[in-house]
Parts: sequence; C-alpha cells; structure tokens
Amino acid sequence: MHLRLRSITMLRGAQAVGLSGLITCGILLAAAQPAAAQLVDHSHAHNVFTIPDDEICGLSVTTTVDVVANEQERIATSGFPLFKSTGSGTVTFTNPETGKSVVNRFAGSTMDLTVTDNGDSTITLRTAVTGLPEQIRLPDGTVAIRDAGRVVFVTVLDYNGTPTDTSDDEFVSQEIESISGPHPDLESDFELFCATLVPALT
Repeated sequence: MHLRLRSITMLRGAQAVGLSGLITCGILLAAAQPAAAQLVDHSHAHNVFTIPDDEICGLSVTTTVDVVANEQERIATSGFPLFKSTGSGTVTFTNPETGKSVVNRFAGSTMDLTVTDNGDSTITLRTAVTGLPEQIRLPDGTVAIRDAGRVVFVTVLDYNGTPTDTSDDEFVSQEIESISGPHPDLESDFELFCATLVPALT
C-alpha cells in the first residue's frame, strides 16, 4: 500500500478496497488540481472480487467488492507526488452463518491539494475527501450510517529521503483541517461502524 497514494483517515492509502477499515472510512474526493503539477501517470480500473474468509469487527464474513476507480499521479513543483482518485462502488459484508448482508456504498473523490517539504525528511500533505465516503445499508434496506460532504486532512509523513517513492513513507501524525456535511462515523472515530455492523449481521 502506497502511503502517499490516497486515503481518508490515516495514510494516503492505495485503493485497498477489500480492506474493511479503508472502505469503512470511505474513500474518495474532489478539488482543483494545482496548475503547476505535471501529470505523470493515470489509470482506470473496474475491480470485482470476493474475499471468502474475511474478518471485520471480530466477525467472520464474506466480503464482495465492486469498485470503479480512476487514478492520477502528478508531480508538484517541489518534486513530491500528488494523487487524485475518483470513483464509486459497493462493499458487501455477508455473515455466512446467518445469511445477512450489510452494504457499504461510496462515491466521490480523494485529492491531494498541497504537499510541503518540512526540511527534516518529512512532508505535510493536505488531502480532501469529497462526496459520499460511506453509506451503510442494513439487511432490511435501512440506511444506518451516511457520511457525506467534504473533509480536509493534514497529514505529516516521513518520506525517508525518497520523495517520489511512496512505498517507504512512514505515518507521523494527522489532524482534520476542516469538515462539512454529516460525518457521524468519522466523528465517532469509526466506532459507529462496528457498533452498527455487528448486530445487523448476527
């Protein structure tokens, strides 16, 4: 997982769409890409896969993922990469013992807005997540959780002396710069997700 690739809560995590934590926190967002940043890579993918022996919130589940994603990498004038991801998808968690399923739907974009070299082998990254990072629908069709709107995260990463290689980045700290719209799961530090999922699947 590339630390400087994109995320919603902790790392600029890659599109690890099967990973419950990342999906649960949501994934995606939009904002204007810096004009000086040069496009160096882009991709489009539609991934559908199933994880038969997954575990989430202490439960054994079958996780089915269906995600469409568009990725862009740009190099800022500072020499550090900026990432943008847009897309949509669903993640379905099914308890094989009860046959009950909970669906997480998400859509929107995640974009690195700015990256600042702190001069001490760390960078400060501002990342915006916009759209619908999480909508949890229960087996009876009820929408139990809906995080929507825009959140800007400020993350400090140690890039280990390799500005364009994100694989060796180390997380240092993170805080929320701004938040708009309802984000009940984010504001609960994502405890609401398990508190909702477990009783719905058992």
